[in-house]
Amino acid sequence: MLLVAAGGCGRGERSPERTGAAPGAGDVAAVASGAAAAKTSSAAAAPDAKPPCPADGRWKMCNIIERLDRAGLAPRLDSGTVRVEPLTLPGARLRIGTSELEVFLYPDTQSRERDEARLDKSAFVESSAEPGMRREPTLIRNANVLAILHSLSGHQRERVSDAITAGPPQSRPEIR
Repeated sequence: MLLVAAGGCGRGERSPERTGAAPGAGDVAAVASGAAAAKTSSAAAAPDAKPPCPADGRWKMCNIIERLDRAGLAPRLDSGTVRVEPLTLPGARLRIGTSELEVFLYPDTQSRERDEARLDKSAFVESSAEPGMRREPTLIRNANVLAILHSLSGHQRERVSDAITAGPPQSRPEIR
């Protein structure tokens, strides 16, 4: 719809490609082929383009950021690491608006479960529960990731939880 409207802004001039064609048909094809060419040339011209995040059934930080970004949450990675006692691994901190998400990535689900068992569960709430008067952080886990969200926004808690609990990116079989 927008493409046809954009094509009609030619101040009454007719381009040679449109002669005899239905109104707007040449414009749509020209815009589509131009967009494809621009995409191809920008990809080839962008040497700093980041490689795709691997989808192998395990969470990686790039997968977390990508999933939160696709959920419209605009995560920003802080520098440095985060320590939460008694967890054995350092984590990373993501800023999501005015909230913080601490992300801990483990080699596998069993390692995450063993480390999570060390936590005092009374200090956290599940993503499906509302924080109490003590403003407990939300505990979110899936496969090899454990995340702690510091937010009182029920809407944000739900969106972050949905993005992570939807599951890690699954590997795709090669198509030949």
